[in-house]
Amino acid sequence: MFTNTKRKRRSVDLVTLAEACRYLVGYYGSQRAVADKLGLSSEMIREFLTVLKLPIEVQEMVSQRKIDRLDIVRELASLTDRNAQIEAARIVASCSSKDIRDIKRLVKVGGLPVEQAKKAVMESKPKGLHIFLIDVDDQVYEKIKKVAEAERIKPPELVKQVVMQWVSERTMAAEEQGDQ
Repeated sequence: MFTNTKRKRRSVDLVTLAEACRYLVGYYGSQRAVADKLGLSSEMIREFLTVLKLPIEVQEMVSQRKIDRLDIVRELASLTDRNAQIEAARIVASCSSKDIRDIKRLVKVGGLPVEQAKKAVMESKPKGLHIFLIDVDDQVYEKIKKVAEAERIKPPELVKQVVMQWVSERTMAAEEQGDQ
């Protein structure tokens, strides 16, 4: 069981671990005794058991590993309203770790409801972001750098502006040719 407590190596879901901890607490008589037997802290055992305090709907998401992190389980458990726990679980089950951290920050610091925080995070993501790598020799780079310094911008921003202007001019020229 001990090897199954580390998230990256864990082969079972958190509900299964929590149920095993509950069984062991009943068998050994206390969380402390289980912690000692497994070489874990009492706090870790308590956190695993937290999973079993969540609504069944949330436990199902955890069982399916849609939610597979104890820190998220802890945050869900800290919500006092059962419906809020279920709604928050549905939201975080469909988000990346970074999105979850951003949503959590907006909820805790900004005071936004979870759904609003998720919407704000998702809308703030760049849409259709494409990155191009270009190879230029040192001489060309130094020229770009010099012009960028004169414009008080960074070289990548200058290159972006030049490309955007070029695309705009080419598009207008193509449209004018189409109108003839």
